Amino acid sequence: MKAAFSFALLVGSSATVIAQVSAYSFAQNIGIYTPITGTLLEAATANTSTGNLNSNVYPVALPFNFIFNGTSYSSLNVSTNGFITFGTTAPSATNVSPLSTAAAYDGAISVFGRDLSSVFDINGVTGDISWTTTGSAPNREVVIQWKDFRPNSSTSVTTAYTFAFQVRLKETSNVIQMVYNSGSYLVGSTNVTGTAQIGLRGATVADFNNRLNATTLEFINSTAGTASNSSQAFNVNNSVPGMPAAGLTYTWTPPTCYIPSGLAAGSSTSNTAAISWTASPSSPASYDIYYSTSNTPPTSTTPPMNTNVPGTSTTLSSLSPATVYYVWIRSNCGNGNTSIWTLQPIRVLTLCVPPAIAVTGATVCPNNTATLSATTDPGASITWYDAAVGGNMVGTGSTFTTPVLTNTTSYYVTSATGGTFTGGFPDAISASGYTLDAGLLFDVYSTMTIKGVYVYPMGTGNGTVEIALQDGNVSPAVTLQTITVNLTGSGSPYVKTYVPLNFAVGPGNNYKLMMLTRSGDVSGLLRESGSSWGSYPLTVSGIFSITGGNLTANSPSTSYYYFYDWEVSNKCESERTAVTATINCLGTSEVEAKDLMKVYPNPFKETIIISDIEKARSLQVLDVSGRIIKTIDNLSKEIHLGDLKSGLYILNLHMKDGTQKQTKVIKQ
Repeated sequence: MKAAFSFALLVGSSATVIAQVSAYSFAQNIGIYTPITGTLLEAATANTSTGNLNSNVYPVALPFNFIFNGTSYSSLNVSTNGFITFGTTAPSATNVSPLSTAAAYDGAISVFGRDLSSVFDINGVTGDISWTTTGSAPNREVVIQWKDFRPNSSTSVTTAYTFAFQVRLKETSNVIQMVYNSGSYLVGSTNVTGTAQIGLRGATVADFNNRLNATTLEFINSTAGTASNSSQAFNVNNSVPGMPAAGLTYTWTPPTCYIPSGLAAGSSTSNTAAISWTASPSSPASYDIYYSTSNTPPTSTTPPMNTNVPGTSTTLSSLSPATVYYVWIRSNCGNGNTSIWTLQPIRVLTLCVPPAIAVTGATVCPNNTATLSATTDPGASITWYDAAVGGNMVGTGSTFTTPVLTNTTSYYVTSATGGTFTGGFPDAISASGYTLDAGLLFDVYSTMTIKGVYVYPMGTGNGTVEIALQDGNVSPAVTLQTITVNLTGSGSPYVKTYVPLNFAVGPGNNYKLMMLTRSGDVSGLLRESGSSWGSYPLTVSGIFSITGGNLTANSPSTSYYYFYDWEVSNKCESERTAVTATINCLGTSEVEAKDLMKVYPNPFKETIIISDIEKARSLQVLDVSGRIIKTIDNLSKEIHLGDLKSGLYILNLHMKDGTQKQTKVIKQ
């Protein structure tokens, strides 16, 4: 049976990854290709997939430290697939997309990244991969060379087109050059076409600096890439797009001012937000900050909101309440030399301004109930609790009647707008498993928090699933927040499992809630396929609406993916305010007090006199609601109360024998 889409009101913000290669400058010229003879990493031994350098990786220890992406390296890894990488994690031998893969190496330089192979003894030519060092310190150069490589992976001996290329790493300047030599057929003439990834990648695919040309544009007339998987088209026979010209040189020069890393959000108020970061390796004198309610990133000409910020932390001010802000930062190295802005912003959420609340306590005799009251702004709800923190909800509404009390007792009250909503989204009725990175599209009308969702894990045991909140208004989608959760797949029937998310989301459209990755024995999550579950949109009026299913690469779908029974909240609740039920009976105690002592004059103007005052230890003056106005510990026969306003008061005498005596007085 379908679950009805209904909601009930329940009464009751990451560090960024350092991104530097995006700031490398690019230049191109036609120079001279100079072949090297040096240390052989490997030569082809056969025209088979096991002997033609098809998928191999070689570690190389460098003769000098080379700084790439702001980090100094003494070694690197060389792939036969046309690229090198940095860091302790080597690329897989079958990696053919070095710039767009999510592999965990620190960075990559791709000269002709794709599935390549070499040749063995075709018309006397055998390919190899080698490296050498040229020049003298401090101006040495490491050269890595791919010689007589095919632009594809092939074992053919009847047709073979080969070319050569190098990557050159310059000491001191840390400049990178990619140098190409023209190619030719060793045998045959079968055309080879395709694309290659050429450029730089940082620690993640979000940090890229690459080249792009379509099949209608010459290889030598490339433009800057627009995504990590941008590539250059080639054709060994046709002039367009053609192949690299002899001596074609791409030069990548590192910036002199690097961005900081580790941008993170701290605590917020309704109009401020604290942020911090890790100092840039450039040690700039200050930093610039830009923030916006839009996820549109700043450009080099965008004026910052905060300039010349010293240190590694600051507090943003004059913000709007209950609002999501996106924050970028850059280094300011002086004299107009600034880094690029951080590519991924952090998100901060300011607190809401809760409705005001006023309270009135009560005074009763022992073994009676007390009625406490509170007032608040129109449209707000009032909730009563029995503890300042935690505890139990004991009532709602403007008044609360306590249980029978024997001692003075405080209760606590809050005022709130909005609420927490949970809903019967389509549930697993004719569900099928799905393992692609897919999810749901939704729009948000007012700031809310996705507190959690339910999923149905598939598989045979424990595993992890990465769930992401994304901005789908750009391609590829920008990940705003992620959480990796441990789940257990126990086979059919699948177990419905709650996943806490706590994703803060501001007003906007085309958000995505996606499953990005999965691992271990969780093979996927259940979805509702086709349209048997119902149809979009699924809307909570004034808060948000799920508008559609989403497959990889923004492909729409009528299916309902993974995330059931969303729990969302736009509740804005005040802090708990104490309201006291005072036990203070003026019956017998008042008579006893009059018998024991006299209070005069009554009414009084400035001073009262209490007989037998020596029998009392202290005096409390209470108003008629039972609220303590003042306490007097050092008693004398004359008590000065001229600072009180005109009205009725209760004098509560704490006697030395442990008893309490009360009497009423009137201040004129």
